[in-house]
Amino acid sequence: MSGFNPLAKIKFKKYKNPFRIKLFIFCMLAIPVFSFLVYGVYANLGGVIMAFQTFSREQEKVVGAGFTNFQRFFLLFERYNYGKMIGVSFGYFAVVMFISTPISIIVAFFLYKKVPFGRLIVVILFLPNIIPMSLLGEYYRKLFDPSNGVLNKLFNFILGFDASNAPSYLSDPKYANSMLYLYTVWFGFGYNAILIWGAMSRIPEELVESAQLDGANMFVEFFKITIPVIWQTLSMVLVVACMVPFTIYMQPMIIAFNGQAETTTISLLAIQQLKADPYYSAAINIIIACVSIPSVLVVRKLLDKVYPTVEV
Repeated sequence: MSGFNPLAKIKFKKYKNPFRIKLFIFCMLAIPVFSFLVYGVYANLGGVIMAFQTFSREQEKVVGAGFTNFQRFFLLFERYNYGKMIGVSFGYFAVVMFISTPISIIVAFFLYKKVPFGRLIVVILFLPNIIPMSLLGEYYRKLFDPSNGVLNKLFNFILGFDASNAPSYLSDPKYANSMLYLYTVWFGFGYNAILIWGAMSRIPEELVESAQLDGANMFVEFFKITIPVIWQTLSMVLVVACMVPFTIYMQPMIIAFNGQAETTTISLLAIQQLKADPYYSAAINIIIACVSIPSVLVVRKLLDKVYPTVEV
Protein backbone atom coordinates (compact mmCIF):
# COMPACT_ATOMS: atom_id res chain seq x y z
CA MET A 1 0.00 0.00 0.00
CA SER A 2 3.03 2.24 0.13
CA GLY A 3 2.54 3.24 -3.49
CA PHE A 4 -1.18 3.94 -3.11
CA ASN A 5 -2.20 7.44 -4.16
CA PRO A 6 -5.81 8.35 -3.24
CA LEU A 7 -5.77 11.19 -5.74
CA ALA A 8 -4.83 8.96 -8.67
CA LYS A 9 -8.42 7.90 -9.35
CA ILE A 10 -9.81 11.38 -9.18
CA LYS A 11 -10.48 12.82 -12.60
CA PHE A 12 -9.91 16.52 -12.57
CA LYS A 13 -12.19 18.38 -14.90
CA LYS A 14 -10.71 21.05 -17.06
CA TYR A 15 -11.52 24.44 -15.58
CA LYS A 16 -13.77 26.44 -17.85
CA ASN A 17 -14.26 30.19 -17.77
CA PRO A 18 -17.96 30.83 -18.45
CA PHE A 19 -19.41 34.23 -19.18
CA ARG A 20 -20.56 34.83 -15.60
CA ILE A 21 -17.00 34.40 -14.31
CA LYS A 22 -15.75 36.94 -16.83
CA LEU A 23 -18.58 39.28 -15.87
CA PHE A 24 -17.69 38.96 -12.18
CA ILE A 25 -14.02 39.76 -12.88
CA PHE A 26 -15.04 42.72 -15.04
CA CYS A 27 -17.30 44.13 -12.29
CA MET A 28 -14.61 43.74 -9.63
CA LEU A 29 -12.07 45.51 -11.81
CA ALA A 30 -14.54 48.17 -12.90
CA ILE A 31 -14.89 49.58 -9.36
CA PRO A 32 -11.23 50.53 -8.78
CA VAL A 33 -10.76 51.57 -12.41
CA PHE A 34 -13.80 53.86 -12.21
CA SER A 35 -12.56 55.34 -8.92
CA PHE A 36 -9.13 55.97 -10.44
CA LEU A 37 -10.59 57.64 -13.53
CA VAL A 38 -12.93 59.88 -11.51
CA TYR A 39 -10.83 60.76 -8.45
CA GLY A 40 -7.40 60.36 -10.02
CA VAL A 41 -7.53 61.38 -13.66
CA TYR A 42 -10.61 63.63 -13.88
CA ALA A 43 -10.04 65.50 -10.60
CA ASN A 44 -6.36 66.14 -11.28
CA LEU A 45 -6.99 67.02 -14.91
CA GLY A 46 -9.51 69.60 -13.76
CA GLY A 47 -6.91 71.05 -11.40
CA VAL A 48 -4.35 71.29 -14.19
CA ILE A 49 -6.82 73.15 -16.40
CA MET A 50 -7.74 75.52 -13.54
CA ALA A 51 -4.08 76.46 -13.10
CA PHE A 52 -4.20 78.12 -16.54
CA GLN A 53 -7.49 79.94 -15.91
CA THR A 54 -8.76 82.80 -13.78
CA PHE A 55 -12.06 84.51 -13.00
CA SER A 56 -12.55 87.79 -14.81
CA ARG A 57 -14.62 90.23 -12.75
CA GLU A 58 -15.11 92.44 -15.80
CA GLN A 59 -16.50 89.64 -17.96
CA GLU A 60 -17.95 87.78 -14.94
CA LYS A 61 -16.76 84.44 -16.21
CA VAL A 62 -13.78 82.13 -16.19
CA VAL A 63 -11.21 83.01 -18.84
CA GLY A 64 -7.83 81.67 -19.90
CA ALA A 65 -4.88 83.09 -17.99
CA GLY A 66 -1.90 81.40 -19.59
CA PHE A 67 1.02 81.28 -17.15
CA THR A 68 -0.19 84.28 -15.14
CA ASN A 69 -0.91 82.24 -11.99
CA PHE A 70 2.57 80.72 -12.10
CA GLN A 71 4.17 84.12 -12.63
CA ARG A 72 2.20 85.43 -9.68
CA PHE A 73 3.73 82.78 -7.43
CA PHE A 74 7.29 83.84 -8.27
CA LEU A 75 6.45 87.56 -8.12
CA LEU A 76 5.01 87.14 -4.62
CA PHE A 77 7.84 84.82 -3.51
CA GLU A 78 9.81 87.54 -1.70
CA ARG A 79 6.91 89.80 -0.75
CA TYR A 80 5.13 87.12 1.27
CA ASN A 81 8.30 85.28 2.30
CA TYR A 82 7.49 82.02 0.54
CA GLY A 83 11.11 81.04 1.15
CA LYS A 84 10.34 80.92 4.87
CA MET A 85 7.39 78.62 4.18
CA ILE A 86 9.58 76.30 2.12
CA GLY A 87 12.18 76.29 4.89
CA VAL A 88 9.51 75.39 7.46
CA SER A 89 8.28 72.61 5.16
CA PHE A 90 11.74 71.09 4.81
CA GLY A 91 12.18 71.37 8.56
CA TYR A 92 9.52 68.65 8.83
CA PHE A 93 11.52 66.57 6.36
CA ALA A 94 14.62 66.92 8.54
CA VAL A 95 12.93 65.84 11.77
CA VAL A 96 11.09 62.95 10.08
CA MET A 97 14.14 61.66 8.18
CA PHE A 98 16.85 62.16 10.80
CA ILE A 99 14.96 61.91 14.11
CA SER A 100 11.59 60.19 13.74
CA THR A 101 12.66 57.46 11.28
CA PRO A 102 15.79 56.39 13.23
CA ILE A 103 13.70 56.25 16.41
CA SER A 104 11.16 54.09 14.57
CA ILE A 105 13.88 51.68 13.41
CA ILE A 106 15.44 51.36 16.87
CA VAL A 107 12.08 50.85 18.59
CA ALA A 108 11.06 48.29 15.96
CA PHE A 109 14.32 46.40 16.45
CA PHE A 110 13.84 46.14 20.20
CA LEU A 111 10.26 45.01 19.69
CA TYR A 112 11.55 42.42 17.23
CA LYS A 113 13.98 41.19 19.89
CA LYS A 114 10.92 40.55 22.10
CA VAL A 115 11.41 43.10 24.86
CA PRO A 116 9.11 42.72 27.91
CA PHE A 117 5.59 44.12 27.43
CA GLY A 118 6.21 44.28 23.68
CA ARG A 119 2.55 43.78 22.73
CA LEU A 120 1.46 46.56 25.06
CA ILE A 121 4.09 48.86 23.57
CA VAL A 122 2.76 48.10 20.08
CA VAL A 123 -0.75 49.16 21.10
CA ILE A 124 0.54 52.35 22.75
CA LEU A 125 2.64 53.28 19.73
CA PHE A 126 -0.23 52.74 17.30
CA LEU A 127 -2.83 54.50 19.47
CA PRO A 128 -2.19 58.05 18.11
CA ASN A 129 -2.92 56.78 14.60
CA ILE A 130 -6.49 55.80 15.49
CA ILE A 131 -7.28 58.98 17.42
CA PRO A 132 -8.61 61.90 15.33
CA MET A 133 -6.03 64.57 14.58
CA SER A 134 -8.28 67.25 16.03
CA LEU A 135 -8.32 65.52 19.43
CA LEU A 136 -4.56 65.00 19.38
CA GLY A 137 -4.07 68.65 18.47
CA GLU A 138 -6.32 69.82 21.31
CA TYR A 139 -4.52 67.50 23.72
CA TYR A 140 -1.16 68.87 22.61
CA ARG A 141 -2.32 72.46 23.08
CA LYS A 142 -3.47 71.59 26.61
CA LEU A 143 0.04 70.35 27.37
CA PHE A 144 1.26 73.90 26.68
CA ASP A 145 -1.44 75.61 28.73
CA PRO A 146 0.24 78.51 30.61
CA SER A 147 -1.49 77.62 33.89
CA ASN A 148 -1.07 73.86 34.29
CA GLY A 149 0.32 72.49 31.03
CA VAL A 150 2.93 69.80 31.72
CA LEU A 151 5.12 70.62 28.71
CA ASN A 152 4.76 74.34 29.38
CA LYS A 153 6.17 73.88 32.89
CA LEU A 154 8.88 71.53 31.64
CA PHE A 155 10.13 73.95 28.97
CA ASN A 156 9.96 76.86 31.41
CA PHE A 157 12.19 74.89 33.77
CA ILE A 158 14.64 73.85 31.04
CA LEU A 159 14.86 77.31 29.45
CA GLY A 160 14.89 79.20 32.75
CA PHE A 161 11.58 81.02 32.43
CA ASP A 162 9.03 81.69 35.14
CA ALA A 163 5.33 82.55 35.00
CA SER A 164 6.06 86.27 34.56
CA ASN A 165 8.27 86.07 31.47
CA ALA A 166 7.46 82.67 29.94
CA PRO A 167 6.62 82.79 26.21
CA SER A 168 3.57 81.22 24.63
CA TYR A 169 5.34 78.35 22.91
CA LEU A 170 2.65 77.59 20.32
CA SER A 171 2.02 81.20 19.30
CA ASP A 172 5.52 82.67 19.53
CA PRO A 173 7.27 82.51 16.12
CA LYS A 174 10.55 81.80 17.91
CA TYR A 175 9.28 78.49 19.34
CA ALA A 176 6.11 77.52 17.44
CA ASN A 177 7.72 75.54 14.62
CA SER A 178 9.98 73.67 17.03
CA MET A 179 6.95 72.63 19.05
CA LEU A 180 5.21 71.41 15.90
CA TYR A 181 8.32 69.42 14.97
CA LEU A 182 8.24 67.88 18.44
CA TYR A 183 4.62 66.91 17.90
CA THR A 184 5.50 65.33 14.54
CA VAL A 185 8.18 63.14 16.13
CA TRP A 186 6.24 62.32 19.29
CA PHE A 187 3.04 61.21 17.63
CA GLY A 188 4.42 60.17 14.27
CA PHE A 189 7.16 57.61 14.84
CA GLY A 190 4.82 54.89 16.17
CA TYR A 191 3.19 54.03 12.83
CA ASN A 192 6.52 53.53 11.06
CA ALA A 193 7.84 51.57 14.04
CA ILE A 194 4.95 49.10 13.75
CA LEU A 195 5.40 48.86 9.98
CA ILE A 196 9.13 48.17 10.26
CA TRP A 197 8.60 45.76 13.17
CA GLY A 198 6.19 43.78 11.00
CA ALA A 199 8.87 43.47 8.30
CA MET A 200 11.44 42.38 10.88
CA SER A 201 9.08 39.75 12.25
CA ARG A 202 9.18 37.97 8.88
CA ILE A 203 12.94 37.41 9.02
CA PRO A 204 13.55 33.63 9.28
CA GLU A 205 14.86 32.64 12.71
CA GLU A 206 17.22 30.15 11.05
CA LEU A 207 19.03 33.02 9.33
CA VAL A 208 19.57 34.87 12.60
CA GLU A 209 20.59 31.73 14.49
CA SER A 210 23.09 30.83 11.79
CA ALA A 211 24.69 34.28 12.05
CA GLN A 212 24.83 34.04 15.84
CA LEU A 213 26.56 30.65 15.61
CA ASP A 214 29.15 32.31 13.37
CA GLY A 215 29.82 34.86 16.12
CA ALA A 216 27.68 37.78 14.91
CA ASN A 217 26.77 40.21 17.68
CA MET A 218 23.66 42.40 17.77
CA PHE A 219 25.40 45.22 15.90
CA VAL A 220 26.39 42.91 13.03
CA GLU A 221 22.94 41.30 13.03
CA PHE A 222 21.27 44.70 12.75
CA PHE A 223 23.36 46.08 9.87
CA LYS A 224 24.26 42.90 8.01
CA ILE A 225 20.99 40.95 8.27
CA THR A 226 18.07 43.00 9.54
CA ILE A 227 18.47 46.15 7.45
CA PRO A 228 19.19 44.36 4.13
CA VAL A 229 16.28 41.95 4.58
CA ILE A 230 13.74 44.69 5.45
CA TRP A 231 15.17 47.18 2.96
CA GLN A 232 12.10 47.12 0.69
CA THR A 233 9.87 48.19 3.59
CA LEU A 234 12.43 50.62 4.97
CA SER A 235 13.01 52.23 1.56
CA MET A 236 9.26 52.79 1.25
CA VAL A 237 9.29 54.55 4.64
CA LEU A 238 12.19 56.74 3.45
CA VAL A 239 10.38 57.58 0.22
CA VAL A 240 7.31 58.63 2.18
CA ALA A 241 9.57 60.78 4.37
CA CYS A 242 10.83 62.51 1.23
CA MET A 243 7.23 63.43 0.40
CA VAL A 244 6.72 65.15 3.78
CA PRO A 245 7.89 68.69 2.84
CA PHE A 246 5.45 68.74 -0.08
CA THR A 247 2.42 67.36 1.76
CA ILE A 248 2.57 68.52 5.39
CA TYR A 249 -0.22 70.87 6.46
CA MET A 250 -2.22 69.25 9.28
CA GLN A 251 0.03 70.29 12.18
CA PRO A 252 0.17 74.03 11.43
CA MET A 253 -3.47 74.11 10.36
CA ILE A 254 -4.90 72.42 13.47
CA ILE A 255 -2.40 73.14 16.26
CA ALA A 256 -1.18 76.58 15.12
CA PHE A 257 -4.63 77.76 14.00
CA ASN A 258 -4.16 77.81 10.22
CA GLY A 259 -0.48 78.62 10.13
CA GLN A 260 -0.17 81.44 12.65
CA ALA A 261 3.20 82.37 14.19
CA GLU A 262 5.02 81.80 10.88
CA THR A 263 4.20 78.09 10.81
CA THR A 264 2.63 78.02 7.35
CA THR A 265 4.02 75.37 5.01
CA ILE A 266 3.96 75.47 1.22
CA SER A 267 1.21 72.83 1.17
CA LEU A 268 -0.88 74.80 3.68
CA LEU A 269 -0.42 77.90 1.51
CA ALA A 270 -2.11 76.08 -1.36
CA ILE A 271 -5.02 75.16 0.93
CA GLN A 272 -5.31 78.71 2.26
CA GLN A 273 -5.49 80.07 -1.28
CA LEU A 274 -8.13 77.52 -2.25
CA LYS A 275 -10.93 79.69 -0.87
CA ALA A 276 -9.49 83.06 -1.91
CA ASP A 277 -8.41 82.11 -5.44
CA PRO A 278 -8.78 78.43 -6.43
CA TYR A 279 -7.02 79.06 -9.76
CA TYR A 280 -3.91 80.39 -8.05
CA SER A 281 -4.13 77.49 -5.58
CA ALA A 282 -4.18 75.04 -8.50
CA ALA A 283 -1.05 76.67 -9.91
CA ILE A 284 0.75 76.30 -6.57
CA ASN A 285 -0.17 72.63 -6.50
CA ILE A 286 1.18 72.16 -10.03
CA ILE A 287 4.48 73.77 -8.97
CA ILE A 288 4.66 71.48 -5.93
CA ALA A 289 3.95 68.44 -8.11
CA CYS A 290 6.59 69.42 -10.68
CA VAL A 291 9.20 69.51 -7.92
CA SER A 292 8.04 66.66 -5.69
CA ILE A 293 7.29 63.91 -8.24
CA PRO A 294 10.72 63.90 -9.97
CA SER A 295 12.47 64.25 -6.60
CA VAL A 296 10.68 61.28 -5.10
CA LEU A 297 11.25 59.15 -8.21
CA VAL A 298 14.98 59.91 -8.13
CA VAL A 299 15.19 59.08 -4.43
CA ARG A 300 13.32 55.84 -5.03
CA LYS A 301 15.71 54.89 -7.83
CA LEU A 302 18.74 55.59 -5.65
CA LEU A 303 17.34 53.64 -2.70
CA ASP A 304 16.73 50.61 -4.92
CA LYS A 305 20.48 50.48 -5.60
CA VAL A 306 21.53 50.42 -1.94
CA TYR A 307 20.61 46.77 -1.30
CA PRO A 308 19.45 44.07 -3.71
CA THR A 309 15.92 42.77 -3.33
CA VAL A 310 15.83 40.03 -0.69
CA GLU A 311 12.95 37.55 -0.51
CA VAL A 312 12.45 35.57 2.69
